[in-house]
Amino acid sequence: MGNLSRQAFEEKYNLYSQELMNISYGYTRNKEDSLDVIQNVFYKLFNCNKSFLTPSDEKYWLIRVTINESKDLLRKRNRVTIVDGDVIDVLHEDDEKKDDRLLKLAEKVKELPERYKSVIILHYYDSLSIKDIVNSLRISESAVKKRLERAREMLKKEMEE
Repeated sequence: MGNLSRQAFEEKYNLYSQELMNISYGYTRNKEDSLDVIQNVFYKLFNCNKSFLTPSDEKYWLIRVTINESKDLLRKRNRVTIVDGDVIDVLHEDDEKKDDRLLKLAEKVKELPERYKSVIILHYYDSLSIKDIVNSLRISESAVKKRLERAREMLKKEMEE
């Protein structure tokens, strides 16, 4: 068993579960699957013997585990991922046209290569800052910015077609 008391575990669950649920939902697009992912993530936290230097280290570890668990679940179930269209609020059209474009956008996001899809989900769906994405994915700030830029370019090109 890990080094967490029941009270400490419950505090961490209350602090992080909603944010991790949002991240997982961005990948799975299914509430039940996301709940399964979160259960696995907190099970791993409860049973890990890892000591985190700061709360931020712990948060980023939880985010990485959530992303990995979500991807694993999708691979196992051979399901597709969709990012909720409302994460990109640049569309200013009437509701019917907007809904069609948002659905198309969500489809295009799910078709992005994984490296670009991850940063789009974290930045737009879960509203993580560049710095938070750097810590979560353990890549450089310039890599995050470049991936966001390329993903936006790909999406813009696809949406114009």
